Amino acid sequence: MATARGFAFVDGVFSSLAEARVPITDRGFLFADSVFETVRTYQRKPFLLGDHLDRLRRSADTLQIPVPWSDQHFGEVVAGLLSRGAQQAEAVLRIMVTRGDGGHGLAFPEPQRSRLVVFSRPLPALDSVLYREGVKVVLPEAARHKGQAVPADVKSGSYLAAVLALAEARLSGGFEALLRASDGAVSEATTSNVFVVRDGVLMTPGLSDHILPGITRALVLSIARSRDLKIVEEPIYESSLLSADEVFLTSSIKEVLPVNSVGDKAVGSDCPGPITVILMDAFAAQVEVLSRRGVARLSEL
Repeated sequence: MATARGFAFVDGVFSSLAEARVPITDRGFLFADSVFETVRTYQRKPFLLGDHLDRLRRSADTLQIPVPWSDQHFGEVVAGLLSRGAQQAEAVLRIMVTRGDGGHGLAFPEPQRSRLVVFSRPLPALDSVLYREGVKVVLPEAARHKGQAVPADVKSGSYLAAVLALAEARLSGGFEALLRASDGAVSEATTSNVFVVRDGVLMTPGLSDHILPGITRALVLSIARSRDLKIVEEPIYESSLLSADEVFLTSSIKEVLPVNSVGDKAVGSDCPGPITVILMDAFAAQVEVLSRRGVARLSEL
């Protein structure tokens, strides 16, 4: 049996990932009653940790999950995990806050005692061919609807819709699945934001279009503005995807990942396209600068 590689912090205790334990009465386990962030490292430093913690707190506030820990405490926990995995080139961290142990029903426990769970693992390496040739995305039947219980801008532990959408996409050879709102607009991918280039214009759903406000998305938009690219934030429909010159995805793990086809329809004439290449190269350069400077938030730029 394979042993889980990595390290964990649960209820104030560091351990190996394989030895970490969360009670089965935890509401994150019972009801997906939790919020989380995925943070990767560059140069062995957590990238834009402050932005991730800000989003974690916003998500928790929306769900009324107390977050009593300071940014300093989060930083110390992350540093402790990374020091234990010093032999790893780079790592990915998952920071979770659950509502704690849940009692016998759905009602909030009184008092609420949130649980902090953080763990690190070696950063999964995506095949470089995916960045040279692009990936296939699929529009499955599974969709994220406007009327969902958890708002799209909350990064909660409730990911079943995305799990099912990705499973459907993988059955047809897709790398990633695009999610649609009830009006048919493409909101995002299961773990990525989506961008389209058409006639030199960079388009992406706006923050009011039922998306998670991606941190990599924000950095890419900042880079695009600095290069005077025309940007339009508006709903994207399937017709726009199928007629696009370029499509790419963004996320903390995928960075800027070109898309070569939507379903069986090829995207543009070249993949990656020229604007995607510009943004891929600029993103890599900006990451190096921000990591070297230890920037925690894009607002510090």
